[in-house]
Amino acid sequence: MLRRLAARFPGILELDLSQSPSRSFYPGVIDDDLDVIAGGFCNLRVLALQNCKGITDVGMVKLGEGLQCLQTLDVSHCKKLSDKGLKVIASGCQKLRQLHIAGCNSITDAGISALADGCHKMKSLDISKCNKVGDPGICKIAEVSSSSLLSLKLLDCSKVGNKSIYSLAKFCCNLETLIIGGCRDISDDSIEALALACCSSLRILRMDWCLKITDASLRSLLCNCKLLAAIDVGCCDQITDAAFQGMEANLFRSELRVLKINNCVDLTVVGVSSVIESCKALEYLDVRSCPQVTRQSCEEAGLQLPGGCKVNFEGSLSESDPSVDRFF
Repeated sequence: MLRRLAARFPGILELDLSQSPSRSFYPGVIDDDLDVIAGGFCNLRVLALQNCKGITDVGMVKLGEGLQCLQTLDVSHCKKLSDKGLKVIASGCQKLRQLHIAGCNSITDAGISALADGCHKMKSLDISKCNKVGDPGICKIAEVSSSSLLSLKLLDCSKVGNKSIYSLAKFCCNLETLIIGGCRDISDDSIEALALACCSSLRILRMDWCLKITDASLRSLLCNCKLLAAIDVGCCDQITDAAFQGMEANLFRSELRVLKINNCVDLTVVGVSSVIESCKALEYLDVRSCPQVTRQSCEEAGLQLPGGCKVNFEGSLSESDPSVDRFF
């Protein structure tokens, strides 16, 4: 089929051959198919191959050799890929601006460093759940991509720590989206540095389960990052009312639309009241598993939510909301 498609439409610019995660028994695209793609669609700009379990480094070599115009590549959850394949992509596809390799857990700092050496203008990089990647790789990509980098997703990259955040603060002044949920070694000082460095750009920040984060980080982000639209500090159990107190007294006004503070057990209605008073644009507030913030306690305190704001009081923390997932 791919050969016929290439013969008839060789000028195709975008191709999506991703597989559904539920089709675990089906490999999807395999290395031989990538040989056809590389030879038949030489002008390809965007290629999506999510969950194609049959792809290996051999196929990546073909893509690196044949798709020199490629700008966006998504090989998320192609678990057979390693640094070897990534290095070939980096050297052959130097126009690459967006790369998604989430769940490719054989990738290490060596692969990310090679990516930085070959692709100097990365705009968006998703290496979530690549748990062999740590500070050396992230610091290298931050320094090389510099102001070009707009989005970086590092969900559950447990080796990523403060050095990475300091490097982002130093070099990536235009960063708009940062996902560091589950990076448990990250602490206040680096987040405060990021809040100052990216105060005019940062819009989305997810740092749930960053257990060293305290009120100081959240206060600095809310006070300095005026464009911040969504923030997730769920399960950061050192967050208290103090993160929000005083905001309304200083006539502070935030453009925040999504705030997830679920399982912040020391938070009370007092803190939520400060949020509501200062964040008039709020559309979604997640207070699940906050024992002192319930529907009843909010009603008894007479809290008036912004019009159209959805408050999530109940449900499992594993449940997601599609209207909010688009931010993170």
